Amino acid sequence: MWVRWLAVLAVLALAAQARAQAEPLGPLTADTSGFGQPLPAVAHNRAERALFVAGQRLFATPLSIPLLGPLFNNRTCVACHFQPTMGGSGEFISEIHTRADTTGLPVHTFAVDNVLRAGPQTQADATVFEHGLAAVPLGCEISDPNCVLSPCQQQEAMLKHFSTGLPICDPSSASFAAGDNCTAQRQSTNLFGLGLVEAIDNNTLIALANSQPPAIRGTPRMLIEFGALRVARFGWKDDSATLRLFAALALANEMGLTTPDLPEENTTCADGVMQFGVLLDGGHEPEDTPDASGRAMVDRVVDFMRALEPPPQLAEDAQARRGDRLFSAIGCAGCHVPTLRTAANPSAFIPPTTGGVALSAALNRALAAQTFHPFSDFLLHDMGSLGDGITSGTAGPTMMRTSPLWGVRAKVRFLHDGRTDNLATVIRLHDGQGRDSARRFDALSPADRAASAT
Repeated sequence: MWVRWLAVLAVLALAAQARAQAEPLGPLTADTSGFGQPLPAVAHNRAERALFVAGQRLFATPLSIPLLGPLFNNRTCVACHFQPTMGGSGEFISEIHTRADTTGLPVHTFAVDNVLRAGPQTQADATVFEHGLAAVPLGCEISDPNCVLSPCQQQEAMLKHFSTGLPICDPSSASFAAGDNCTAQRQSTNLFGLGLVEAIDNNTLIALANSQPPAIRGTPRMLIEFGALRVARFGWKDDSATLRLFAALALANEMGLTTPDLPEENTTCADGVMQFGVLLDGGHEPEDTPDASGRAMVDRVVDFMRALEPPPQLAEDAQARRGDRLFSAIGCAGCHVPTLRTAANPSAFIPPTTGGVALSAALNRALAAQTFHPFSDFLLHDMGSLGDGITSGTAGPTMMRTSPLWGVRAKVRFLHDGRTDNLATVIRLHDGQGRDSARRFDALSPADRAASAT
């Protein structure tokens, strides 16, 4: 189980701190096998496995101009979801947000109008790069203080009120109280098991919130998606309730691909602009449309995510069982709920593809009435100074979704901005509705702290 490996991580991280002058690197457990596999029922169904594999390939396929951008953070989904394998989280900051930007959308790092260079290239009288070379890594980064911003990036910096000198948001600081602008950094979240999360009935999450003690009660974020009122559950601020919109938001904001659900570009800064014979953006939206089977790229990405199996569990030893008991005793399990169950008929509320194809009977059976162990309630909680300082709809600056702890043994950096590689520090940084558990953790003996940080 995950607790066993959290104990190993905590002990190794503390030992590293004791002997190193520089910031220690968070060690990875040797056992990350089994991550990224399809649900067993999908693996044993030829048609469902084919959809999974097709989505997996697109998840790793780079977008090219003019589908890419004009503003983007990377060219592929896997560029941000790779740890410990495809569909996981990342080990670096994949998004920047600014407090002064009220849209809740990220500051885009790259832009297509500074990606190409050098013009046509030849080798042995053959043209090998007809339209020039792609800059390494993807052009000049907007977050680099030495970057000479392209016209698209200049527009982005102005609209987002972004500059490289902005501090990290601290919702407990005097400058934040005074209304000063600041930035929040974010890592990507892992995607394992999200089909099961989507298959939880709204009422299950609402009832869970109502059952929690008032001091730690979570807030369901209610969103209207595809004509229905739903409880949000995906993203650091619970910004979407369905994998279809979750994927559409990611494709739009991370790669600049417009889809049937989000058909408008974030900017028209490159419409009709040519560089080295390449049209940077044709302005024809949406760029992603359903094929003859009723699936667009966004739907195939959802096929992959929806069928991903949860992180594999490890057998518990005595230390892990001790950690389980302490985890509950100090109150962590109140928000990091160990066990949830999916609805009896998820197809009753999971939306179809953008082309109108309903959830298959086989996948519906695979997702229905399943007990799983995410260690999250997927609700918003007031985390005080641990909040990211960003307002996204009804999710205020201190509100954050409870981060699922399954698969944490495969991560090297923790919290929304990767500020620590030490799980004991993660617990101590809990504030707001998590402050009492953090204090109880500090009151434990050293041996119990090592066990409960698992």
